[in-house]
Amino acid sequence: MKTNIKKLNEDFKEDIENSSKVFLIGHNEPDFDSIGSCMGLATLVSFFGKEAYIIVNDNPIKLEPGVKKIIDENRDKYNFINNEKFIELADSNSLVIISDTNKDNLVSIANYLHLVKSPIIIDHHEEDSHTIVTDKKLIMTDLSSASELVTLILNYYKVKYSSDVANYLLAGISLDTKRFKQNTSSQTHDVAEKLMDHGADIDYVNTLFLEDMDAYLRINSLILNGTLIKKYTESISPIQISFTLNRNNPRELYFKEDCAKAADRMLKFSGIDASFTLGYVDDDYVHISARGGKRVNVGKVMETINGGGTPQSAGGRVKTDDILKLEKDLTYAAKIGLPEEEIILEEPQVIKGLRLKRYKK
Repeated sequence: MKTNIKKLNEDFKEDIENSSKVFLIGHNEPDFDSIGSCMGLATLVSFFGKEAYIIVNDNPIKLEPGVKKIIDENRDKYNFINNEKFIELADSNSLVIISDTNKDNLVSIANYLHLVKSPIIIDHHEEDSHTIVTDKKLIMTDLSSASELVTLILNYYKVKYSSDVANYLLAGISLDTKRFKQNTSSQTHDVAEKLMDHGADIDYVNTLFLEDMDAYLRINSLILNGTLIKKYTESISPIQISFTLNRNNPRELYFKEDCAKAADRMLKFSGIDASFTLGYVDDDYVHISARGGKRVNVGKVMETINGGGTPQSAGGRVKTDDILKLEKDLTYAAKIGLPEEEIILEEPQVIKGLRLKRYKK
């Protein structure tokens, strides 16, 4: 498969060059693809003669450790700012480029986009009713990640970029492909090879994904003490979906990445067609990580709660004081992602609970 990167509007370069300032932002609670693609775009903006500002509004305590490491290592090289600073600096001739999402409910400055020119969206997720209204979009859903798309853009404009940027872009691709195990085409491998030609070091990238022992035990405890597996269809090979949350202490706080890793692990078990992990990321909001496959489209399910993503990997964030009720609502919403030809049970049946008390904190 060969993506036609020439679909990129030639006005893109002109938009950057004619702007007073350029702001880059990914989705809330940025991951490697979000932050890596923004840093790649910052290199592009610099190539076109403008200074870039990367907006990261999340509390550093909530950032996934690998993402925080990247930001901390580069504070003297990039202009990282929060929403308040953006509002202070923005003017009517400023440009915002949004990467790795196209949804207004996943972008922290969505309510302030009227302060600037019509934004540019660089993304690989499907559009829906929450897609930000703009006529400047490069959305390629056939690509693995925003980082793959940004790498293609850099190569298209023949931009020279550092080995560090190559590392961060490769990390973004690695994350969204589950280390090149899904959503991967021959072009994805070709892009990764070009990043390594630019100095990307796979050993360094792998260190970004390392877990510490506390995180490993925390996620294992969450899975083993808080997972219910529900059957949705009656057949020789029924569709089974897992739901994971802390049932002993529902209000315990987690990193968004904890939820993602728990959802990933559950999908590795035989017979699990999709997995959902829920956890509070602050006192008011629950993050949901969803993983699916050929039989369950989790992106479609997450759209019902104003989230989104691909059929294989999706997420969302919900303000609620009752995570158990949210889980119940999600168990019924999950039916939307099932294939129409399956005979769907009216009431999902709980068939198994993972509970090993020795893993309790």
